[in-house]
Amino acid sequence: MSQFLPVGSALLPVLLALTAACLFGIAAITSRKGTAHINPQTGVIISLGASMCTFALTSPLWMRAEDWFTLGFWVFVINGFFHPLMSMYFWMESIQRAGATVASTLSATAPLFAACTAIVFLGESITPLIALGTLITIAGIVVLSWGPMGITTVMRAALLFATAAALVRGLNHTVGRFGLSLMPNPMMAGFISSTVAFTGSIVLFRARNGAFPAAVARAGVPFMVLTGALTCGGITSMYSALEVGAVVVVSPLIATYPLFTLVIALALGMEHMSRRLLAGVALVVSGVIAISIERAM
Repeated sequence: MSQFLPVGSALLPVLLALTAACLFGIAAITSRKGTAHINPQTGVIISLGASMCTFALTSPLWMRAEDWFTLGFWVFVINGFFHPLMSMYFWMESIQRAGATVASTLSATAPLFAACTAIVFLGESITPLIALGTLITIAGIVVLSWGPMGITTVMRAALLFATAAALVRGLNHTVGRFGLSLMPNPMMAGFISSTVAFTGSIVLFRARNGAFPAAVARAGVPFMVLTGALTCGGITSMYSALEVGAVVVVSPLIATYPLFTLVIALALGMEHMSRRLLAGVALVVSGVIAISIERAM
């Protein structure tokens, strides 16, 4: 995707990251619709399969023979096992054990893991304005996600799984940027990761359940297929942003996807505006503006 946009623009990583956040945010809505009819584990398999097929169908536009023989290829093979496969299962477990509110709140820490690993392993540096924007953005996501849940539930159930999901997602951004330096093809990176994750999801489902479900509710399938297609676009935008931008800039912007989920939910009447939501939106927007100003300077 990045090859079709003005690479020299300082705001290109910002635009690509926000595009990824928008697509991930919409995918959260379609996923919610789908899992109302299909159990989450089956939904993961369908959505990952749809994502892989979307990449495969568009492969004549971007696939290059030389990419199969690079070190970057193997980086994304390994990365695909951890993200999206393991991160999705950690995420599902945290939702089932503690609810989406607590899971979303703790998962908002992913940019912190991404920034720390990028600084340590990639030698990136973070300016005071980017650091401030990241913290404000995370605070906004927490406000958007938080609800009347007890601290006991957080400590007992969500902490382990949701933090693990955040750690994997944060590491994915750092590993992804490293892999793209060896294989600069965001769509190939997404295709590899999705294929590995889809294969792994089938193996994991069979190991945990012993057999595949005899029947799947048809009403949920279109929503999970759409989730996979949207995720394909989000992954492509994410890797395109990482190809041309620093992890410390891209990661907090991608983490704003709950804002886009909220906007769609409000439009569909699934949420109602409140002071808490207004405060969360204001914080997220302020954080994004601070990071964007830093990139434009």
